[in-house]
Amino acid sequence: MSDDIPLDDLVASLADGWENQAPRQSPGMLGIRVINWRTLEDEDAPQVWTDLRSWVAWFSHRYNIATRKIPPCWFKHGALVEELSALHTAWLVSYDTLDAGYGPIGWHERLAVALPRLATWYNGECHNGHTELPQAGDDAVPAEWADWIRDSHAGS
Repeated sequence: MSDDIPLDDLVASLADGWENQAPRQSPGMLGIRVINWRTLEDEDAPQVWTDLRSWVAWFSHRYNIATRKIPPCWFKHGALVEELSALHTAWLVSYDTLDAGYGPIGWHERLAVALPRLATWYNGECHNGHTELPQAGDDAVPAEWADWIRDSHAGS
């Protein structure tokens, strides 16, 4: 195309010191951080957990969510953490200052879809205190696991 600008020209047009500036954290959609719990760095975890806990407390109160859906030990239930974290991120984006005004209704549409899922992620097993449930695959004997992997992927 005749209107393509060479990359070197684009880089040269940036303000001096741009590469040393901290990433924009707020406000604006570019500052919203999606949390990947599997790869969350240890040094980031305390703040991420604190932010999520604060939001879950607000959310539960604001939307009158019963403890049968979000128990006090919600943070010990991985699927609830994932769902609540996703809702938190969607809420942040929906109420971002750069939103054109459709974010809040979009948030409530997402919430309507998520509420039934919340009920499936937690089955009420902690009504008398937190109860650890067995996890699939945790009790697999390493040798059996290795054999299964080898056998299940052997050429037929």
